[in-house]
Amino acid sequence: MTPNQSPSSTTNPPESNEVRRYLEKILASKVFANAPRAQQFLRFVIEEALAGRAGEIKEPVVAARVFNLGGDFDRRRNSIVRAEATHLRRRLRDYYMSAGSSDSVIIDLPPRGYMPFIRTSATGGGKPQDAGRRRFEGLVSLFRRGKSTPRE
Repeated sequence: MTPNQSPSSTTNPPESNEVRRYLEKILASKVFANAPRAQQFLRFVIEEALAGRAGEIKEPVVAARVFNLGGDFDRRRNSIVRAEATHLRRRLRDYYMSAGSSDSVIIDLPPRGYMPFIRTSATGGGKPQDAGRRRFEGLVSLFRRGKSTPRE
């Protein structure tokens, strides 16, 4: 694996400079403009991934390096990392549904982890994938509530 590649990226990952250029575009967008925690969180996970340390991005590491919470951080009592990750994922989704709809580099933070997924998109943007994801999430929520699948 090269330093330009996160373990979860595609076989043709974008170059580090291109990822950083898109990272700056994302952070300067209206979606991230008034969200310093989300900016810091996203910058941290991307830089760690580009440095080849994506596998080391764990909750205590994020708590210490992004939110300045020392060795006494207890994830059972403090959910700041999980809560901010949820907000970050929502902001990324909103960004790709608006200003980033034609971006050729897509940055995602999949659920249940902090390792970013960086890929290129020939068509640009995240709209088709996001629409499919919303349909899938809708089905999952139906099952969680104990309802049967929707009829065609």
